[in-house]
Amino acid sequence: MSNRRLLVFLSAVLGIAVSCKQLEVKNLPYSIGGVDEMVVVLNAVDSTDTLFQAIDQYLGAIYNNTPQPEYRFGVTYIDVATYRSTFQKHRNLLFIGDLETPGDFSQFISELVGVETLKKVRSAGASFYLPLEDVWAKPQYVEAIVAADRTLLLAGIDTIMQGLTDRISQRELEKIRKNQFLPGHNNQVETVLREQHQIDMQVPSEFTMLKASNDNFIFLRKSTIDLTATIMIYYEPYTDSAQLNPTYLLHLRDSLGHQYESSRVPGSYMQTEYRAPSEHNVINLNGYYCLESRGLWRLINDFMGGPFINYWIVDEANNRLVYIDAYVYAPDMRKRPQIRQLESVISTYGLSSFGD
Repeated sequence: MSNRRLLVFLSAVLGIAVSCKQLEVKNLPYSIGGVDEMVVVLNAVDSTDTLFQAIDQYLGAIYNNTPQPEYRFGVTYIDVATYRSTFQKHRNLLFIGDLETPGDFSQFISELVGVETLKKVRSAGASFYLPLEDVWAKPQYVEAIVAADRTLLLAGIDTIMQGLTDRISQRELEKIRKNQFLPGHNNQVETVLREQHQIDMQVPSEFTMLKASNDNFIFLRKSTIDLTATIMIYYEPYTDSAQLNPTYLLHLRDSLGHQYESSRVPGSYMQTEYRAPSEHNVINLNGYYCLESRGLWRLINDFMGGPFINYWIVDEANNRLVYIDAYVYAPDMRKRPQIRQLESVISTYGLSSFGD
């Protein structure tokens, strides 16, 4: 089980070596559970409990920037007894609890790491975080966050949950990306991007390049019966730091939307939906300084709209700013999974392959 013994401590006070007991498991079954879904195992499930509320504040949060409220994750809360009988093969398992009161949770953690280790944790008033892979199914991610007492666990819960949600979200994005490219790559489009525009970005085979594409604008689209997913790529010289501004970015988006996006209704064009707030963050995108924006769009003079995500990337090597905007129209579908799929594609900017 050497591939499952990675360990990170939440407590730097103790040098207690916490690892999973050796589990000799062969021919693991396939895991169950969809993307962005997880099972959270607690000592007891009580929606009025302070710990439950602190956890659900993060895992049960609403995903911003969809027309109707959608949850960030699909979360199932269960107790240890229910877990043992039903959910052991789930792909994402999270165990959170304390050892203050003996019960099913502490008994389970004892089985996982050993009785002597738990005694040391209790006596020292410590806490630990133990991430494991492929324990009862494959692929599977198991994370145990355990504290000697409830006070210690609650004191650090915000920091714990912030790191946990970011970690799970990124891991799930990688899973989404793999699914997006299962049918293959559009090698022709990737070659055009690389050789004619000096842009490395992975493009799924379902996307095609539209005729509106030109010297500094690339228009990609995937259309099915249920949805239309679009990626716009544009670049311009980087001449002034004022370009790295959310207002400038949204004005650019509206300009491109007015020029390139419409429906069959005469006079229709795409615009940012300013009646809903947009979200802007500076991120590191594969080593590039990037302004990320999320929000809603609508079609002026028609009844269409949906979510978008875009990147405004500083390409220092070519002294330019690269704009990548992805948006979806899917009136009869949940929007979060669709925009996450587009995010998984455009976030490959700067990567010549997944391994980079």
